[in-house]
Amino acid sequence: MLKVFRDNLKYLSWVLWLVIAVFILFVFQSFGGAKIGGSTASDAAATVGSYKVTYGDFERTYRQAEENLRRAYGQQFTPEMARQTGLPMQVLDSLVNDKIMLAEADRMGIRVADEEIRRYILGLPVFLDAEGGFVGEETYRQILRSNGLTIDDFEASVRQDLLNRRVESVLSQNLFVTDEEVEQAYRERVERAKIRFLQLPSERFAANVSLAPEEVEAFFDTRSEDYRIPEKRVVEYLLIDPGLLQESLEIPDEEIRAYYDQRPDEFTQDEQVQARHILLRVGADRSAEEAESELTQVRQQVAAGADFAVLAGEISEDPGSKIRGGDLGFFGRGQMVPEFEQAAFSAQPGDLVGPIRSDFGYHLIQVLDRQEAGLLPFDDARERVRSQMLGDRSRTLAESKASELADRIRAEGLSDPAALQALADGESGVTFHTSDPFGRDDNVPGIGRATAFSVTAFELETGNISDPVRVSRGWAVIALRDVQQPRVPELNEVRIEVEMALGTERQLELARERLVAAREALADEKTFEDLATELNLEIEESTLFGSGGPVGSLGQATAVAAAALELETGDLGGPLVHEASAVLFEVTERQRFDHNEFAAAKEQTRATVREQKLNLMLGSLLSQRREELNVRYDSQLLESLEPAGEPATGT
Repeated sequence: MLKVFRDNLKYLSWVLWLVIAVFILFVFQSFGGAKIGGSTASDAAATVGSYKVTYGDFERTYRQAEENLRRAYGQQFTPEMARQTGLPMQVLDSLVNDKIMLAEADRMGIRVADEEIRRYILGLPVFLDAEGGFVGEETYRQILRSNGLTIDDFEASVRQDLLNRRVESVLSQNLFVTDEEVEQAYRERVERAKIRFLQLPSERFAANVSLAPEEVEAFFDTRSEDYRIPEKRVVEYLLIDPGLLQESLEIPDEEIRAYYDQRPDEFTQDEQVQARHILLRVGADRSAEEAESELTQVRQQVAAGADFAVLAGEISEDPGSKIRGGDLGFFGRGQMVPEFEQAAFSAQPGDLVGPIRSDFGYHLIQVLDRQEAGLLPFDDARERVRSQMLGDRSRTLAESKASELADRIRAEGLSDPAALQALADGESGVTFHTSDPFGRDDNVPGIGRATAFSVTAFELETGNISDPVRVSRGWAVIALRDVQQPRVPELNEVRIEVEMALGTERQLELARERLVAAREALADEKTFEDLATELNLEIEESTLFGSGGPVGSLGQATAVAAAALELETGDLGGPLVHEASAVLFEVTERQRFDHNEFAAAKEQTRATVREQKLNLMLGSLLSQRREELNVRYDSQLLESLEPAGEPATGT
């Protein structure tokens, strides 16, 4: 903590739920088997002008965000869920934004003194005991350490938060919200409509569309620029793969032991328990009494010799653990709901506990093992240390070898593919590749989309050799082989795409024309139901929606929403084209602006609009400063953060 904090506070009370709730204690593992991004905590995951987001910053913050998801989804959570939602990239962008705000604070001359941080921390109720004092700095230090935080980490996070608030305060002083803006915002919030509608798919008219060659040619002539092929390049490259280099590396036991001895903090762990459980949920189909009674009977079966794991697989209603016989693995304090944690940590290996009640339902718990707090024994840490040292050394070796190969290629004038292939064949961990033609923003198989590899390829001149470039699989040394200039293609090269676009346009025209005729038929005493029958369509209904939608099964249908909000109950709207269909609708309900209600909500609405404008201003500022500060992400990290099967994006 701050020195003034240490000097003046003899009693420090930490419930620190905000820390415990968002951090989980385990060694940072990589996405796919190595450390995140395949680098060390001293490397820059991103650079923001003169500021850096370190891998340590990223890893700590990501684990915090991941644990928040874990608590929200309970035992249904998986690390892959976090990756599929794009959480890693969101975390990295958030850290970059913090650095931008730090730079902006410097530009404005904003500072946060140590005394301000001390006052802020002392003003948080969670830090106060029953008497309003603080207890044990050692307790504070221990909780931070056990949850992967240092004193400096926490102090820096508080400082950053206060800086962000102060920058936002300065920006907000220049905001002005007019009465017209307030009224418009209120109207957008309260004006609502409900519709019933017919959605006629354009694909129904596919058989009615035939395209003459001259029509396709005329369509292409008017839109040929839409099919322009950008500049493409072909490169040859040597890939230096740290994973392959590991096969040739050996780490002596004495070095593994020395690493372990020099870093005791890395291998100090909290008390942990391994347990498995059977969960029965409480709801409309099962009362609390029934759930407790059923688990009591299950407990008797286990006590009589039944296999707990088999029973968990058959009846547990926790989908995340039942496939593992209810096994939850090892967990520390603060990772489970309080009732579950208390029961598990109060028992000894082999004990059965429960049934106990939690927010999830009733649990029967069997404790399997315990690990006491303290230093992880060397034998238990050996493989972890060995794996980390192999990863670190292979990455360093790969970078060094990439530089040596680039220098050798230049010195020996190696340029033709056969020479580069021979060079790769003579080096362990090195392979030779030739790319297909790719554009600046294309996905390069095995490399990714819009990476440093692509940027470098488009900066090279034909025949030149690049400096080593970091890629997701290690390092690459690139030779530019061919440049294909941008051009408008001949029709025959893109005929299929052109015919599909023209055909789709014609089908939509026919669908809309059919609904125009259907709307006219409503004037001849036909009902909406009659039209649905004639068109073989179902009448669908939306719930109430505003200008932003969504509109029932149509989803975000801005044109439909805007048209409906201009009409009264009973009015017809459309037909309008929405995605691959035409839509005809009838307004069934309208909620309108009320001046008296607006008067009562005016100032609250003004505050909301002000906050929205501030967020827009902040977003604009962050975007502008990203360019000015030349924000750059580590390309290998970007590759590793993308969900499986998707190419990386970013700069």
